[in-house]
Amino acid sequence: MRIVGLSGRSGHTSTVTRVLILASLQGGILLQGGTLGYAFNGTAVGFFGGVDVSGWYSADFTSSNIAVTEPYGISYTFTGPLNGAGYSQVSQLPPTPCVLEGCTPGSFLPPGQATLFVSPTNNAVAGLQFGDTGEVFTGVEALTYGWILNDLPGGPSSSPTPLQSSGPIAVITGSLSAEALQDYYDFQWLSGAFSVTATIPDASSAASYLFSVGVSGTCASQGSATLNSADSFASTIAISNLPSGQYCIGIDTSNTTDPPFQISFNTPVTSISPPSSVPEPSGLVLLSLGMLAIGWRLLTRRSPLHLTFRG
Repeated sequence: MRIVGLSGRSGHTSTVTRVLILASLQGGILLQGGTLGYAFNGTAVGFFGGVDVSGWYSADFTSSNIAVTEPYGISYTFTGPLNGAGYSQVSQLPPTPCVLEGCTPGSFLPPGQATLFVSPTNNAVAGLQFGDTGEVFTGVEALTYGWILNDLPGGPSSSPTPLQSSGPIAVITGSLSAEALQDYYDFQWLSGAFSVTATIPDASSAASYLFSVGVSGTCASQGSATLNSADSFASTIAISNLPSGQYCIGIDTSNTTDPPFQISFNTPVTSISPPSSVPEPSGLVLLSLGMLAIGWRLLTRRSPLHLTFRG
C-alpha cells in the first residue's frame, strides 16, 4: 500500500505511514465492512405453484443479491444494481420439443429467459415478479432494514466470530469451504420474538446442512433445522420469546463443497459490542508517536540556515 505524500520517493510504505496504520487498527477504527439495505424471505406464486425468493438489496439500489429457487432444484441468483442487466438470465428449464408446423422433427425450441423485477413499495414491503420461459410468479414480501455483512468468515461453534456493526444487522452472507465446514457468529439479543432464515440456493441435491441458534458455547440450545433438498435448502427458526443475552448462530456441514449461504434476521440483531470511534489507550500512544515522527521529519527536511558575517 502507498499513500501519496508520505512516501513520495519510493513505492514502499514509509515508517510513519506504518505507524499510523497500526494505530488505526489498534484503536478500532477499521471495522467489519457492510452495506445498509433491505432483506426479505418469501414465496412468489404462479399458476403451477410457487418459488422461494430470498435476498437483499442496498438502500441506494446499486447492489443486490437475490436467489430464486424453483422446484426440482433449479435456482437463479440475480446480482448487481436492482432490476439491472443481471436480472435477466438464460432459463435452466429443460429444452422444449418443437411441435409447431415447420419445425424439424426432433428439434427443440431455443431456451427462454428467466427474469426478476423487484418493486419496493416503501420501506416495509416490496412487490416481486419472477418469470421463467413465459410462466409468471408474483408476490409481496415484508422487508427487514439493517446492515448487510457480506462474505463474513465465521468460526467454529466453540469460537464464533463476533458481529460488529454500528446498527441493527439484517443479513450475513458467507461460504462454507472444505477448510472451514462451520460458520458460526456471536450476536446480542435484546429480548422478544425472534426469527431467522437460512438459505443455501446453490447446494448440491445430495447435500445436508445443520442450521442452529443457541447460547454461546453450544450454538444449538434454542433451535435447529436441517437444510436439504426436501426444504429447498431454506428453513426458518422462530422463537416466540427469546430472553435477552448473547447468542450464536451458524451453519454446519460435512460436505466438502463450498456453496454461498445467507442468514437473514427477520428480527434484526445487534453487535456483541457496538463499535467505538474512540481509540483504545494503546492506539492513542501509537497515534501520538506517529504524529511526533511526522513533525520531526518535517523539521529535518527544512533547508539549513546560512549566516553571513560582514567585517
